[in-house]
Amino acid sequence: MLIPSIQRDTPERIYINVKNVSGNTMTCGYGICLAVGNEDVAASADGIGAVLFNASAELNPAFVGVAKADIADNGYGLVLSFGFCDSIALSQEANVTCGLLAGDSLLIAGAQPGTFTSANAAWEAISTYCGKYVVNATTQSTTGGINYTKGLVRCL
Repeated sequence: MLIPSIQRDTPERIYINVKNVSGNTMTCGYGICLAVGNEDVAASADGIGAVLFNASAELNPAFVGVAKADIADNGYGLVLSFGFCDSIALSQEANVTCGLLAGDSLLIAGAQPGTFTSANAAWEAISTYCGKYVVNATTQSTTGGINYTKGLVRCL
């Protein structure tokens, strides 16, 4: 775990180290889960092996944060587990706006593994994440390619 020293003019951030066992590169800004609690990845359950976050009910409690930078397959990298994130990948969906309106600021698993969407996520929806969540800080459209937003990640 990496906890940067206290800075007066920058937000605090806490990172954890993971090993990418997903079989593909984990892109910066994508959601990451530890490879536990799911029959598809149980063989990698060593406390450091990680896969992309998705809507699997079994993986939701294992959500640990957002990739700080690209992590190559079988490579190691940092995941932001607590603090303000400058790069959160939004799911590529037609006519969805992830915004700051009531119910739109909470982000949940998007259509593509590792991405997020709001889709009017209620507090009840994030209960499956065991109190872990991502709060959107900007208004972004998800139409077209993968777009990115900023926000607060709370996974500790």
